[in-house]
Amino acid sequence: MPVAFKEADLVVCRSGMGTVSELAAAGKPAILVPLPTASDQHQLHNAQAFEKAGAALLVLDSEMNGRRLVDEVTRLAAGAGLLEKMAEAARAFAKPAAARRAAEILETFVH
Repeated sequence: MPVAFKEADLVVCRSGMGTVSELAAAGKPAILVPLPTASDQHQLHNAQAFEKAGAALLVLDSEMNGRRLVDEVTRLAAGAGLLEKMAEAARAFAKPAAARRAAEILETFVH
């Protein structure tokens, strides 16, 4: 899977936090289809944030079908430089030092 992910020009997937974080770290544009049964609509919120950043297109599960997928992929691929702009936005969304920063903050409470 890591090789396929690396080679992808566009990723179509759900929008759990781990997935969105991986997309951002890899700088991959995406079509995000949030799991409608996810607790507290967290996948929807993740997808909305990634879309707002310009890194993804959000398609609701109830609206996703084969025709919609073909239409959206075709539109994104045909847009001059659109996937590249989305990839750049995904990279900008990433917070690569977030875990280290969180650990540093937590250590201030321990010492």
